[in-house]
Amino acid sequence: MKKLIFDVDGTILDSMQIWIEPQNKLFSKYGFSMNDLTKEEKGKIEALSIEAMCQYIVDEIAKDMTFDEVRKYFEDVIYDAYKNYLLAKPGNLEILKKLKDQGFSMSVASSTPYRYLEMALKRLEIYDYFDFFATPDLLDMRKSDSKFWQYSIKKHGAAPSECVLFDDALYAIKAAKKEGIITVGLEDFPWNEREWDFIEKEADMTLKSIADLDINILK
Repeated sequence: MKKLIFDVDGTILDSMQIWIEPQNKLFSKYGFSMNDLTKEEKGKIEALSIEAMCQYIVDEIAKDMTFDEVRKYFEDVIYDAYKNYLLAKPGNLEILKKLKDQGFSMSVASSTPYRYLEMALKRLEIYDYFDFFATPDLLDMRKSDSKFWQYSIKKHGAAPSECVLFDDALYAIKAAKKEGIITVGLEDFPWNEREWDFIEKEADMTLKSIADLDINILK
């Protein structure tokens, strides 16, 4: 059986707006939005931890704000969302339960801080489905780093070709594929619509949702 690695935001949870909309609101004060970024620039920001993202914004965009001001701006919105109301995409809770019941080893690989993921996944009663979590704050590595994926492969105790990543981000799919992981690209429109043609070319397989997964191909 394949070892399954799941991104969370935009893959399991319907949550990208919690990150993109506050970014765009802040960026608009300085005359641009996330849509103005190239796919490389967008991927660079997406790969950062929240602390590194805030520092990047202070250094490159909101130069009149302090790190603490930017950090609090995002913390107020994001903490409430993960703790209280973000939901899984339709059908995802059911497919994850089926995978767990059938004995698949599953893990999380996310750029979102562990404390947020823990709140949301426990509230949705799927936290215990996952054997371990890989996040920048836990590993001191980004999802764009090769060692990040090598960690997940090693923790699963499998060959790279026995691991399957489900992710909506082009940069993550490219980084995991370089390490030999099988990649499944997920639609998360409109958030990754501009990258979708590249995701279709890069990923080994694409799906509209993990709820559309044929479990038999993983055995």
